[in-house]
Amino acid sequence: MSERLPAFVKEFLGSESDPGDFADEFISQWRRERDTKVSLSDAPKVSEALSSIFCLADMFNPNDDREDYEFDEPKLRLEIEKVLRTAELL
Repeated sequence: MSERLPAFVKEFLGSESDPGDFADEFISQWRRERDTKVSLSDAPKVSEALSSIFCLADMFNPNDDREDYEFDEPKLRLEIEKVLRTAELL
């Protein structure tokens, strides 16, 4: 199992990192692991959590004109934390 993505997510939650940079980098890393089949070795619970975080990162919009389904920074952080707790990764 790749520890890179879960560690990256936890690092983001524990820092003041830019959420836009996090979202872009997470999406890129997730796709890279998917395309190289690294993610196939993930436990189902981890895979599901990372896929959910991918969706959350994709719904991040830092602009004030965001749609109802899009997240600002506090909501993104909250939802990611919920996913990690549910998957018992936090």
